[in-house]
Amino acid sequence: MNEFDVKILSIANKAVHDAQEENRRLGIANVYSLNGTLVWQMPDGSIRTDDPNV
Repeated sequence: MNEFDVKILSIANKAVHDAQEENRRLGIANVYSLNGTLVWQMPDGSIRTDDPNV
């Protein structure tokens, strides 16, 4: 990777981290795909594989 790519990746990683922290602060789950399976990380840190909004 060149220096520009590293800088862009660093900015993007910080933005994602900040968004995740804000979601936790607001009580909103973070949603991820792990090996093609959706998982929800709840604001308390617990992990669920079923949609908590259903």
